[in-house]
Amino acid sequence: MTAPRPVASLFALVGALILVVVSGCGSPGSAPDPCAPAVPGGSVQTVDTSGTRLHVTTAGPVGAPVVVLLHGFPETAATWRAVATDLAADHRVVVPDLRGAGCSGLAPPGTDAYATRDLAADLAVLAGALRLPPATVVGHDLGAMAAVAWARARPAQVAHLVISGGGVPGYGLAERGPPHLRTFGDAPPGAIEAAERPRLQAFLAGFTGTQAFPLDDTVAAYAPPGRLDAAMGRYRALHRDAAANRADPRPLAMPVLVVSGGAPDLGADTLTPLRPDRRVVVVPGAGHYVQVERPTAFADAVRRVAR
Repeated sequence: MTAPRPVASLFALVGALILVVVSGCGSPGSAPDPCAPAVPGGSVQTVDTSGTRLHVTTAGPVGAPVVVLLHGFPETAATWRAVATDLAADHRVVVPDLRGAGCSGLAPPGTDAYATRDLAADLAVLAGALRLPPATVVGHDLGAMAAVAWARARPAQVAHLVISGGGVPGYGLAERGPPHLRTFGDAPPGAIEAAERPRLQAFLAGFTGTQAFPLDDTVAAYAPPGRLDAAMGRYRALHRDAAANRADPRPLAMPVLVVSGGAPDLGADTLTPLRPDRRVVVVPGAGHYVQVERPTAFADAVRRVAR
């Protein structure tokens, strides 16, 4: 990672990135509840992990093949609502808010523990607490990085890995990824939240680029103090993630599927050193947020491997 830039320059670059502002996305009335089930009618519980608390929705038949869905930024578990509801017809679906997001707890006070190894440790405890069999683990965006870290740390818990819209730090992500990876990663703790809180909806809308994205849910989830900075903690940890991955080049032990919108993305390229035989499914007509733009196609792709 490069040396930190002056804060004013960081914010100028962030502002330049936010070119697409979705107007009129907010709906009148009360804000959505970030603690609502990610699947209508699903069960909600909290699981204490090593240093935080995870808020998780479970749905679908007990004893059916398990699918765990991991969100990115500016997402929460709500981003998976359509996919999870579809899969819950014949799968046991587990949808957590990751550390610092949605209704889950923040990292322990005085730490910036948002590296993928921290998230992977949370997920390993979650799998044990829920007594999950080896699962199909699906990660989108930053959630893809957490999914890869979990699969490498605890391969016995991950039967199949599906990633979308995210790459592997240390294998070309920093060099080829979008500029905001470096901008947010270089910003001091609290700086982005302080600058963007007055225009939070516009800031978050600039990342979505599609009317299908549940923006109201996202704004409600990232509005409480500390939530946006927790998300930035994932970016601040990318250089740590990259170093850890380069130091441990073991291949992934399980089959890997990449689900891309429009064309193969960095996920396929950066995964190749860890799993050369990874497969790619391209969903036509979708962009980065393929799971909200084409949820049926995304669920079908997962269903074909989650058996």
